[in-house]
Amino acid sequence: MSQLDLNLLKMFVALSQTGSVSQAGAQLGLSQPAASNALARLRQAIGDPLFIRTGNGMVPTPFAETVLPDITRHLDGIFGTLGHQTRFDPAHSKRTFRLSLSGLGEVVFLPRLVERVFAEAPDVRLHNAPVPAADLPEALERGRVELAIGMIDTTDRRIRALPLFQDSYVAIAGPGYQGQPQTLADLRRERLIITAPAATYATDLGDVLSRTGLAENVALQLGNFGALPLLLDAQPLVAIVPSQYGDLLQETGQARLLPVDIAAQNASIKLVWHQRAESDPAFAWLQQIAIDTLGQAE
Repeated sequence: MSQLDLNLLKMFVALSQTGSVSQAGAQLGLSQPAASNALARLRQAIGDPLFIRTGNGMVPTPFAETVLPDITRHLDGIFGTLGHQTRFDPAHSKRTFRLSLSGLGEVVFLPRLVERVFAEAPDVRLHNAPVPAADLPEALERGRVELAIGMIDTTDRRIRALPLFQDSYVAIAGPGYQGQPQTLADLRRERLIITAPAATYATDLGDVLSRTGLAENVALQLGNFGALPLLLDAQPLVAIVPSQYGDLLQETGQARLLPVDIAAQNASIKLVWHQRAESDPAFAWLQQIAIDTLGQAE
């Protein structure tokens, strides 16, 4: 234990983030055999299996779960200090960045982000794994997510948040919808469809519906936005959605905006990260791209 290689601890953290020996190795620039060998050496040095193979990937043991936060924090401090003056070269980097965007975030935000990231860093990888808002602080602390975007509020002092823009809600219907609601009173006679994902977007939709007197009109609630255009095309329903998504569906001919003023307070779309990421030049690069690209969406 006294001669434990710090690179083995980097393997430990990478494996906790990816749940895969091969992916952890790729993140560290190691071949599959080298990554497996590093895990074997780490297990021998620490005297614990550390990770158990399951149908959902490599899962940390109770001991690994206990020590992971401290190891991650200390490694960040060590390599952050040693590499404080280093620069991130996006043109040659093969870094994998882990994001948390809801299904709606993938549709509305990710295309613009990907275009800019891949233009500057053609070999960088982006991995989106949506995390429920309640679990996001832990995911950020453990490094399973580096950057989240959405309607996110947290009281954790270690979590940083930067407002990107304000969004509101609009009413939309399918292209063939025959109704002509003009006011909230009209809308209260319609059957509604809403989408309320658990991950980082639209978490305040229930409040919006209550304030506008529309909560009792919800006929169908979805967990993601994938089926919404098809349902609007097939059913005489009205959907309440964030305005950017409504604009996108109208632009692509999948829906039409209804002239109803939802009269709800705008929600803040935020960029969210853990304070420990701030010493990482690669993270700073990605963060600035997100600010430059999505902060213009107001």
